[in-house]
This record gives sequence, structure tokens and C-alpha cells, in this order.
Amino acid sequence: MPKNIIKILEKNFSDMKTGEKMLISSPEKITEYVKTLAPGCFKSVKQIRKELALLEGADNTCPVTTGIFLKKAIQENYNPNMIEESSIPFWRVIDENHPVLKKLEIDGSKIAKIRIAEGFK
Repeated sequence: MPKNIIKILEKNFSDMKTGEKMLISSPEKITEYVKTLAPGCFKSVKQIRKELALLEGADNTCPVTTGIFLKKAIQENYNPNMIEESSIPFWRVIDENHPVLKKLEIDGSKIAKIRIAEGFK
């Protein structure tokens, strides 16, 4: 299993400040985290970043690698023919308008239907 890396920021970066501990996670850790989310539970990418960091003793998680790793986690774990049977419930962290859907050529209307079925508004 890939190790998480924690770096002390030497300068401000994105929404993080100099001196903060920044976690660099992995697609596997992000997949594990998303799989723990219960039906109907939505976590924003910002919430995911904060929660992953706290689990590892850091202040926040790198926004760039989180986006890249989330895309990779979805790519590696979803079934394009039966999205709702994918091994990662990614609709609990992105909605039907999220830009990653276009990159992965996923129909946003299918995500909307799954989210409605789980009780999202």
C-alpha cells in the first residue's frame, strides 16, 4: 500500500499557509475513504482534504494531488455500463455538474439519478 507523505509548507500554497503540514495522499487512500461514506452522505473535495489530513496528523491535503488522485480512483473503480454498481460510490463526493465527469466521459444525468435515489436533493 502506498505511503502517505507529509510535507511542511515553506510558502503559502492554495488555501494553506507557510508552516502547515500538507498531506500528499494516494488514489488508494482516497478510494478507501470514499468507500466509507454512507448512502446519502455527501462530502465536498474540500471536506475530504481536511478529513484525510486529520487522520494522518496533517493540517490539510494537497488540493492538486487530491484532484488528480480522485479522478484516478474513479477511473480505476467505476463500471461505465452500470455506474451504480461501481466499486467506489463517487457520486457521494462529486455531483452531476463536477468537471471531472467530462474528463471521464461520464453522463451527469446518470449521477443525478443515483444521487436522487440515495436521497440527495
